[in-house]
Amino acid sequence: MVTITVAAILLFIVWQIAGARIVPGTEELQEQVRLLSTDLESMSGRMKRMQARQVVLEQETEVLRQANRLLREHESERQAELGRLRGELDFYGRLAGTGGALSGLDLYRAEVIPTGSDRVFQFVLTLTQNIRRASIISGKARIDVEGTMGDRPVTLHWSQVGDKDEPEPAFRFKYFQQLEGYLTLPENFSPTRLLVTLEASDRKTPVTRNFNWGELQNY
Repeated sequence: MVTITVAAILLFIVWQIAGARIVPGTEELQEQVRLLSTDLESMSGRMKRMQARQVVLEQETEVLRQANRLLREHESERQAELGRLRGELDFYGRLAGTGGALSGLDLYRAEVIPTGSDRVFQFVLTLTQNIRRASIISGKARIDVEGTMGDRPVTLHWSQVGDKDEPEPAFRFKYFQQLEGYLTLPENFSPTRLLVTLEASDRKTPVTRNFNWGELQNY
């Protein structure tokens, strides 16, 4: 900004002197005009070089910005891939019983997936059994949803949130199985927890797992 102001002043002085009538004895003024013109050309050249340098700096900054964005994206993808691999390792380790425990029937993961309606959610339950048991297991999964309605705690059962034309989800597998379906929540109901109870036909004690509703939707 200072350079532009100085250049404007110099231009004005040159214009004033050049436009004035030359009278005898003005050789000194003519020399000043020549020197001022030289300075003006020098400053103009400097301004052009500074502008060119600014363009280069802006281009370098944009390149660095894009490179940084690509690095962040690559790191996010790498972390997501590591998380997926850890999940698979844990899943197959559970099946193989590498931890040394025969866990038997268990609910490895529960997911709740939003749909186009704010009242309808898809659920996915992943059931597992340690392969050392090597036997087919069957039964049903009882699904309940805890929450509040009108500031009152409420527990909704499958007959209230599931498909009324379908019975409770049934399972039959040897190593693992996924159960899928949809839950339809009533108006003014705010869910807080998902309760899943696995009742196997050859097991006296059911397997019960509780999940925070908000955390289920982070998968």
